[in-house]
Amino acid sequence: MPTHSSIALQFRAEAYDHPDGSVDAGTVMTWIDKTAYASAASWSGTNVVSSYVGNMHFAHPVPVETRVIVQSRVVLTGRTSVHVQTRVVLPEVKDENGKSTVSTECVMIYVAVDADGNSIPVRPWEPETPEEIERARLAELRGNIRREVEEAMIAAPPPVDELTSESVFLRFVAATREVYPGEKVQGGTVMRWIDEAANVCASRWSGLNVVAVFAGGVRFYQPVRVGDLVELEARLVHTSPRSMHVSVRARAGDRRDRELSLIAHGLTVMVSTGADGRAMPVRQWSAETEQDQALERRALELVGLRNKAAHEWAGG
Repeated sequence: MPTHSSIALQFRAEAYDHPDGSVDAGTVMTWIDKTAYASAASWSGTNVVSSYVGNMHFAHPVPVETRVIVQSRVVLTGRTSVHVQTRVVLPEVKDENGKSTVSTECVMIYVAVDADGNSIPVRPWEPETPEEIERARLAELRGNIRREVEEAMIAAPPPVDELTSESVFLRFVAATREVYPGEKVQGGTVMRWIDEAANVCASRWSGLNVVAVFAGGVRFYQPVRVGDLVELEARLVHTSPRSMHVSVRARAGDRRDRELSLIAHGLTVMVSTGADGRAMPVRQWSAETEQDQALERRALELVGLRNKAAHEWAGG
């Protein structure tokens, strides 16, 4: 079977699904996952599952009824992993130089698995051109920063009753056709759930419609299967003058079990935009309890690591 390291897919969102005129971040994430999955699965020649979603800064909203091209290419392989760089391009939206606008970019990591879900080795990808060599170098560099982010997420204190910030719990049974082989829910779908939970939390706090400007940095700990009970806990952990930082923990498990397992954890930055497209001032939140303050410190640490990753990726 022929293999490909680069793939591009086209998408388009209907206006009736997005009445505010822009495609939500969660939907864009599902498009990214579908395209990156195709590259990772094609290159490895086997089934793959999401392991990590890199940081995404949404530099430009994705309009409805507009052609969207998601580009993906393999930039690095590990023993069992495939790293795929993605880019969301808006060919009908031109920048000041007349070029197609790039809405966001990120790196997705997938792990090759056999029929039983066990990780298996993948065929190494060897960079050849100077551009490919540089992309592989940056991917390795970001991998070191990614491990710092994962350690910071794991070290985040668990929620307790004395927290005073805005919080939202969403519970539902996983029912979707967007699955990997074995009825495992696609990583992009989990990302959409995380975005929706963060959106509800930030909307309740601000009393305004909100959109994600920064998302990703999500580590998947284990898969979700169709029919599992899913629980999302979204909590406001920091506000800046014009943004809200929302931490989301996703848990899932058999609906007959009382204890659910952690499946993913992420931090999303939400804003409310005015008619001019600029972020509006938001109501400020102050961390009062020690647990509030600990969560805020952890959130700011994660933001610092994300900025470091963005700086390194830009070649700074």
